Amino acid sequence: MLIGKARRMLGGLVAASALMLTAVPAHATYEAGLEAYKNGQYAQALDIWRRFAVAGDIRSKKILGDVYSGKSLEVASGAATPLEEIPVDNVQALLWYTLAAYHDFSAYQLPTAAEVNAQILAEARLTEIRFRMSSGDVSKAENLISRTFESGSAYDIYRLGEMYQKGAGLDKSNTKALQMYALAKERGVGEASAAYEFLEPLMNKKEIETALDKAVDWQPPLPPEHTGKTRQQEELERLKKELEEIRMADALEAVSDIDVELIQRSLNALGFRAGSIDNRLGPSTRAAIRRFQYSTVARDADMSEDEKQAVVTGVLTPRQTVDLFGDAARAEHPMSQYVYGIMHVRGIGVEQDGEKAVKWLNDAADHDLAIAHYALGVVYRDGTTGLNEISPDERKSAYHLARAAALGYTPANDALRRLSFEYTRDIQ
Repeated sequence: MLIGKARRMLGGLVAASALMLTAVPAHATYEAGLEAYKNGQYAQALDIWRRFAVAGDIRSKKILGDVYSGKSLEVASGAATPLEEIPVDNVQALLWYTLAAYHDFSAYQLPTAAEVNAQILAEARLTEIRFRMSSGDVSKAENLISRTFESGSAYDIYRLGEMYQKGAGLDKSNTKALQMYALAKERGVGEASAAYEFLEPLMNKKEIETALDKAVDWQPPLPPEHTGKTRQQEELERLKKELEEIRMADALEAVSDIDVELIQRSLNALGFRAGSIDNRLGPSTRAAIRRFQYSTVARDADMSEDEKQAVVTGVLTPRQTVDLFGDAARAEHPMSQYVYGIMHVRGIGVEQDGEKAVKWLNDAADHDLAIAHYALGVVYRDGTTGLNEISPDERKSAYHLARAAALGYTPANDALRRLSFEYTRDIQ
């Protein structure tokens, strides 16, 4: 089974309060990010741009929108560099484009032409990015935008109020706008006082009360180190997941019965139409696998449509293989029940659990599946380890081995003879 290798190089929003410009190497600049990107050092380029973006550099904000949207960059000699190493992330793209499009130049004596151009280009990209995103992903991006401004200065909070009032980059909301104006006004932003006085008469009493109550209860967002996982934690989880996938892949290879034919039968049992059972991974089987893969993520509200489609590869991962047989077993497909029982015997993708193993193997054996009776004979002959251990039971072992032999499973004959010999010798 193939293991998916795509990984996000840098994930999640880093709030402005969590990244200090002093943490950037002295030689690092926006242009240094371009140079790193040109040399294929994508993680370093993203890190430089992200740090400068949260420090207030509009060009870095805009270029982060470019890389996360999948737009090729003009880096040197007019040559476009493909973004094969950086997965498209529309949520991050909309976040950074919005921050660039509504960048505040009031602190500048005179912005450069490159900075003004970055703002114009970012604003032009907003509609296109929003069009290709689901409403859920847009909401995620808007929440990140709001948290970024709320984590900033009092003037950032005032600007957030403006965005809510105008519906610029965020859904229009006079209530949220008045809340932000009230917060900024308390912190000494003169423009916020004027904006508050202008907006309040346009709102009804209930809206004003709601805004002021929210302002009283408001707390600035905590920095990522207090709300999210550290990079070390994320790396540890990634390594654990990778090791688990490797372990599962090795274990699945050890189960000789898990082949394309069994996968086809399980897919058909679940109604995914894998076609004829030919033990070949042809177009029909791949299409059925894709339908199964999409069904497993379609109910995940935290995944975007792009992310859901990204896992529809037509090749099962070890985890998806386990899920497939588990679903088919619950749909009362005998061979899948047998395979799922073996997974519980060996701890393949599931907890090693003797009782569950026997349960699934018995379900399969109830359909007179010879190999399931044989597996039960072996389980009762040797016992199990792990959770809910099954103790050896020669009588039950003999019954199931004999049943498997009667159903034509020839390896059961030898196993039954050996069991009889060992049992007689123990008695003597």
